[in-house]
Amino acid sequence: MKTSRLACVVKGSAIILLLLAGVARAAETCDPVVGTLVTVEGRVDVQRTGTGAWAPAQLDQSLCKGDLVRAGQRSRATVQLVNQAVLRIDQNTAMRLDNIAAEKEERSTLSLLQGALQSFSRKPRSFEVSTPYLNGSIEGTEFAFRVKENESELTVFEGTVVAANAQGSVTVTGGESATAAKGQAPQARTAVNPRDAAQWSLYYPPVLAAGSTADAGLQDAAALLSVGRVEEARAGIDKVLDSDPNAGLAYALSAVIHVVQNNNDQAMADAQQAVSLSPDSAAAKIALSYAQQAAFDIPGARDTLQQAVAQQPDDALAWARLAELQLMLGERRQSRESAQKATSLDPNLSRTQMTLGFAALAEFRNDEAKAAFTRAIELDSADPLPHLGLGLAKISSGELEEGRGDIEVAVGLGSSDALLRSYLGQAYFEEKRAPLDMQQFDIAKELDPKDPTAFLYSGIARQTENRPVEAARDIEQSIELNDNRAAFRGRLL
Repeated sequence: MKTSRLACVVKGSAIILLLLAGVARAAETCDPVVGTLVTVEGRVDVQRTGTGAWAPAQLDQSLCKGDLVRAGQRSRATVQLVNQAVLRIDQNTAMRLDNIAAEKEERSTLSLLQGALQSFSRKPRSFEVSTPYLNGSIEGTEFAFRVKENESELTVFEGTVVAANAQGSVTVTGGESATAAKGQAPQARTAVNPRDAAQWSLYYPPVLAAGSTADAGLQDAAALLSVGRVEEARAGIDKVLDSDPNAGLAYALSAVIHVVQNNNDQAMADAQQAVSLSPDSAAAKIALSYAQQAAFDIPGARDTLQQAVAQQPDDALAWARLAELQLMLGERRQSRESAQKATSLDPNLSRTQMTLGFAALAEFRNDEAKAAFTRAIELDSADPLPHLGLGLAKISSGELEEGRGDIEVAVGLGSSDALLRSYLGQAYFEEKRAPLDMQQFDIAKELDPKDPTAFLYSGIARQTENRPVEAARDIEQSIELNDNRAAFRGRLL
């Protein structure tokens, strides 16, 4: 049988494509894997070691020794390392994973070439970060590094870091920072609000639905918030209010900023102003629901969202938010119906999948919960709550170590969220990793002294350590903060 020239060309091209595909797959794998991309927002690229070429990053992509990761303008990423550190990467940042060791005895090193990163890790390991003007030797801590023009800056939230360069060294502890200009020794100082150094890393939940007809300036501010550019978003909000003092949605966005930053009184004031100025706006009521939730008024938040969907029945985000609040109150049937409504209006809402995941988790349908949380992460990988839910689902299935890792990612994404800290402390408690559990409970109490969750969990932990007086004090405080009801569950049911 005679074969045509065209057939030979096609066959040969197919073989070449298969070979190229094999080379590409080989380039995407390595042994050992040193990290995984657990969030990708905007334009994030990876350069495989030895290739010299950048390629778009993928969620859950494995990273190898020597790989470079960079995030572009209005972009962020998160890397979970095998040494149990979670790295949050800011926009316009590039870093190289020089050597990440899984074993405690081995030293891990990475280079921050430009931009900023935040690291969360509670397992003591030898870890060194190099920047152009300052190096840090870290032992299981929380810190942020930023490389500026002709200067490097380090801020320590918890633990101790030795900051050094060729001109000298200084020891930096929690609540302190150190800077080093080109050619100068590092200088330490007390940071007034140390966590402000990583405001860019926080997650701000959306209030504007897809396809919103809001003012272009407010849409841009909302887009900036979605990638943590809070100061730029504030400037955009202020600009809108300068031209239109009655712009209710501007106050709605401002309210969400204050909720995330634990300024609850101002959040409530801005949210109420948003509803007053824009009484028919679903976005204004979504913002108010977050402020009410922060004040532990879950029934009030639910009622606010019921008003929102009655006024704007086609707003998928309002339905998704309503489903979330109904689930918190144990209204599972109503929550499922609201989530289904949101899905019918917009099947690509992460928060709807998250709510379905928590509903399944509450009924111990763990596989269904894992699938829903995984889908929610695919849709919005930066939202810490699906990562928390996935971790709880794994723990419920007996996968304690894997689940705790997911909760650590959640804390890395929402480091100022007291509730996430409480759940991580409880995971450490289950692993019998004192004093890490109490450290997280203490941070949670500091972040939100009105949240009963950390007091409840720390009371249980102290009881098991035969510290009955302190345990009773924490339990009593938990009851007092929970409207004098000893409820053994958090706000997430």
